[in-house]
Amino acid sequence: MPLKRFGFAKATEGEIKTPKLLRVGKDIEFEGDTFIFLGKEIKRGVVYPTSLEQREIKITENIYLIPNLGDLLRNTRELVDYTMALRDKLGFDKLFYAPGIPPHLLPVFFYLGYDIFDDSREKLEPYSLIGPAENSSISNFTEFMLQETLKAFNAGRLRELVESIPDNKAKEILRILDLKYYEKQELFWPIWAPTLNAVSHDSLFRPDIQRWLQRLKERYIKPLYAKYLLFLPCSAKKPYSISKSHREMRKHIKSTMHEVILTSPLALVPRELEAFYPAQNYDIPVIGHWYEEEKKMIREAVQWYLEKFQYEGIISYLPESMRFLEDILRENGAEMIWGHDLKELERVTRKIDYHVPGREVLRENLGVLAAYQFGIDPEIMKDTTIKGRFPRIDIWKGKRRLFGYNPEKGMLTLTKDSAEILLKENRYTVKIDDFHPEGDVFAAGIMDASPEIREGDEVTVAFNQELRGWGTARMCAYDMLQERKGKAVKIRGRIKD
Repeated sequence: MPLKRFGFAKATEGEIKTPKLLRVGKDIEFEGDTFIFLGKEIKRGVVYPTSLEQREIKITENIYLIPNLGDLLRNTRELVDYTMALRDKLGFDKLFYAPGIPPHLLPVFFYLGYDIFDDSREKLEPYSLIGPAENSSISNFTEFMLQETLKAFNAGRLRELVESIPDNKAKEILRILDLKYYEKQELFWPIWAPTLNAVSHDSLFRPDIQRWLQRLKERYIKPLYAKYLLFLPCSAKKPYSISKSHREMRKHIKSTMHEVILTSPLALVPRELEAFYPAQNYDIPVIGHWYEEEKKMIREAVQWYLEKFQYEGIISYLPESMRFLEDILRENGAEMIWGHDLKELERVTRKIDYHVPGREVLRENLGVLAAYQFGIDPEIMKDTTIKGRFPRIDIWKGKRRLFGYNPEKGMLTLTKDSAEILLKENRYTVKIDDFHPEGDVFAAGIMDASPEIREGDEVTVAFNQELRGWGTARMCAYDMLQERKGKAVKIRGRIKD
């Protein structure tokens, strides 16, 4: 039973607890044609070489030994393709044992979806963080690597660890997964994490970064008040609006502008989404230089944005280092301010003389957030009243509370009324058997789940079309339907029987 997922990597409990390291001579032994796995004798048949046919070995109902991985490493594309094909065949809940892999590659094999490892390779030669070594200062190196991998996994930093492995095979596996298997990875990628550290160029292709860009194109709707666009640079502190640089800029913005921040690795962040993951969670090394991959990503995002959304006027207030956007901005009639001339920013915004009340701006921004988060019409916020001071607010429609707001995650939280709206539109909906939840909902009681649900999403819970509760998903839709154990939805509100 999966306890936690991060893409294909998972921690489980049940028959055995994973990720797990097996020790040769203790947990696994070979006696003639018999393979002993945790005390269980398994007769070995012919294991085909990879050039002829790959044969997984079924150890138990849920555990499979995947042979010849050392040979498959010679062709990483074949290795990744075979692993994904095997997952499609057996399911993403089964446990895969990867015998004899180089211990410095354990993090990337865990990231690829392997669950059980052994120290057999280390018995043959010493290893270090960069691969085979004449000697190693770390005894039990495989165990050390598993411990570090598990620490990174539990901290939400597994991707960062994998990106940092100084090995071409690790890079190849990671890039093939990103370029060819984004959709499969994204199914199991949580909707929120505490941090995202973009430590390399490979970070541009992380599933959560690509999901951000894809959602912008599929769900983002410009707010109605947005007649004048202002491009701004990012800041080190997040969300941007609490940073010293953005607070200073906003003192000099003298009209109601629709602010859009340009940054790497997210390309483009509308102000109303600045708190939604990963916009307020990412960090990136800043040296005042833009790499070609970053320039290309931002240019494409700005070009798409300006082609899709129309404004009566555009102002660009960007650093000199972003002059790679000058031709696109000029083609779209933008008034450009390069550098940090706050007086000029004040002058050009003052002459626009366009003003919308702050509460109306906030209301429309929350409608855009609802569209981005749930894929619903932003008009849901029409005629609502916002109580409290942002970010500690509640949204009311008449005398009924429509949404709460979670400032830590930058997400709207459901109430009975908004849960009923999602149910009616059949979005972010978990269908259960005919019972009224007394507590959290477990996978065993789930009959169906909307495919867009990811771990961390706000969801509604219903029997047929009858609302039974609402809360936070603890599993993605795939696991809700495949698993028979484990907490699927943490219930925050329920309809009593």
